[in-house]
Amino acid sequence: QTGSVSAAVGQLSGSVRIRIIPTLPWKEDFESLTSIPSHWINATGKYELRALNGSNVLVKKADNPFLRRARVYMGPSDFSNYTVEVDALATTKRRQMGVVGVVAQRYQLSLLGSHQRLELQSWQPETQRTAKMPFKWSADKWYRLKLEIATLPNGTVRARGKVWAQESTEPKEWHLERTDNYPNLQGSPGIFADATPTEVFFDNLRVYSTK
Repeated sequence: QTGSVSAAVGQLSGSVRIRIIPTLPWKEDFESLTSIPSHWINATGKYELRALNGSNVLVKKADNPFLRRARVYMGPSDFSNYTVEVDALATTKRRQMGVVGVVAQRYQLSLLGSHQRLELQSWQPETQRTAKMPFKWSADKWYRLKLEIATLPNGTVRARGKVWAQESTEPKEWHLERTDNYPNLQGSPGIFADATPTEVFFDNLRVYSTK
């Protein structure tokens, strides 16, 4: 839930936004929602709910090229040691596919459609620390993304991710893994999309504490 608190003393007044966010675990299939959750940050006007093949999904719209990239934050900025999973689907247009990704503790696992690549980023502009590998995936097909973050006893952070087709079983091995000696210790769960030049879709979101 969200709301606001306003106060006034004499000629002075002010207000603050309030977000009420449940503790983990979270599970969201979008079936009971009629609008984007009000406590999400950076989703308004960029994402929408839509019926697709008989169920509700979350859609990153492609109607505004200036808003084609959008990273949505769903929780407090002080969360740590958790895992994010989501189903994602990209369509194709003019032989281009978009980008879908999940965010956890400021790390991001992304499937790049046109480049057919999987990336694990600790900070997007700083590409030297980005782990990457070729990953062939198809348009109009659902894939499961999983990003796990764990703070290790020595103070470093291990980030590892995997992707698999929705109809397949989860692979035992992680596709990408890196240990960060200069780690991000806290950060909000989220999703990322680059709708270039066509829409991308999300469903069956889960966020839970890393075991």
